[in-house]
Amino acid sequence: MAIIEQGILGGFSGRVGTVVGYHRHGAWFVRAYQPHINDRKSAAQLEQRSRFKAMIQFASPATGALRLGLRQMALSEGITEGNCFLKINKDRFVAEAQGGVGVDYPRLQFSRGALAGVALTECAVDERNVLSVGWRSLGGGAADRVVIYLWCPTAGRGLTAEADRCRHGLRAMLPQAFAGQEVHCWAFAVNQLGIASPTAYSAAGVPTRGAAAGEMPTGQSPLSPAAQSVSRRSGSDGDHRSKACHSGSRCRPDSCGIP
Repeated sequence: MAIIEQGILGGFSGRVGTVVGYHRHGAWFVRAYQPHINDRKSAAQLEQRSRFKAMIQFASPATGALRLGLRQMALSEGITEGNCFLKINKDRFVAEAQGGVGVDYPRLQFSRGALAGVALTECAVDERNVLSVGWRSLGGGAADRVVIYLWCPTAGRGLTAEADRCRHGLRAMLPQAFAGQEVHCWAFAVNQLGIASPTAYSAAGVPTRGAAAGEMPTGQSPLSPAAQSVSRRSGSDGDHRSKACHSGSRCRPDSCGIP
């Protein structure tokens, strides 16, 4: 049974004979009713479903960052920021022969726009589980914000932080689940009009015991080959924000995504 919400000429939801009405993104649509679905479950279909599931699981905790980085694209194409992410990055999620889905982390894009971006110069986690991220501005204005998105494959969790472009860096206490794990980092700038820059990528290696605070462990670089390798882990546990910020002189407490 269908429900008509705006009179006889308005949109409706539900089935009427051979058509089904539904509401999406503020508009009403109708589609043909399909009582039977031909689901062959072929190898190609199962592979596509596993890739799509992995993309959804990865994008879900990044909602906050995607709303900032892909807002203009979403408005121009009439789709959600999450669907923009899937459209841009669908070839970065690759089904592996032994099962699972690999993610090409360095090529992922969380933003799209013509604004001058940033180049990441530091991405390190010390033995106290404090993240240090530094960047060099490639232009733009002093009022621009830099959005940082962190992803820990082992924990299957993401974290979003923000800072003024002119601060050139931030430090934040990571969740305990990130301790001793590899962390991937993406950054982009966004101005007051909502125009974003392209995305920059770096990664922090696993910290070693005795490493100095804010210092990369011996043998690790901010863009280590291990961090760039394709990972088979892809999961979601919600959009997490840092609980504490060691701002010092480089970052205001309210600019790191802390409530």
